[in-house]
Amino acid sequence: MRLLIPIVFVLMCLAQWFVPGKMIFDSEVTRREGILYKFKTRPIDPTDPFRGKYVTLSFEEEVINVDSTAGWESGDVIFIEFATDDEGFAKPSALYREVPSSDSYLKTRVNYVSQYDEETKLFYDIPFSRLYLEESKASEAERLYWESLSDTTQVTYALVSVGKGNAVLQNVYINDRTIVDIVREINLTRE
Repeated sequence: MRLLIPIVFVLMCLAQWFVPGKMIFDSEVTRREGILYKFKTRPIDPTDPFRGKYVTLSFEEEVINVDSTAGWESGDVIFIEFATDDEGFAKPSALYREVPSSDSYLKTRVNYVSQYDEETKLFYDIPFSRLYLEESKASEAERLYWESLSDTTQVTYALVSVGKGNAVLQNVYINDRTIVDIVREINLTRE
């Protein structure tokens, strides 16, 4: 019995390291081996009291056309493959209920299904919708993002690596420059 307690303790400690280690490993594999897509964004900027300041990204391509509302329920697990449009931005190209044969797909959930006139649309959750920033950069990034939205000549997008069901947000860009670089440059000119 005395030997069992230390063994259980060691196993418990190893399990606590394994779970976050596996999450980090999976994210790094997706970052290195996944296919990069640019997703056009629309931002909102809240604060999470536990994780800090972040920019919530709302994406233009959170919807895919389906034949009917039949068989689709909110919360259903789905798999989406993406293609690139003429401007280089990601667009959903295929929807599956089972894991597709390719490695370039996103595992997500159905948000809701809507039918208007003859068109049926399936709205899905985007699992990479938060860009966390240092407190010192967050307010300036928020301001820049809102300004870029009101200026139709500017293009905002998120660069996301997608592979084997996972997605990792690489960075957010305004006119092909990272938002962090733009904020850093503004802060340097103020000093």
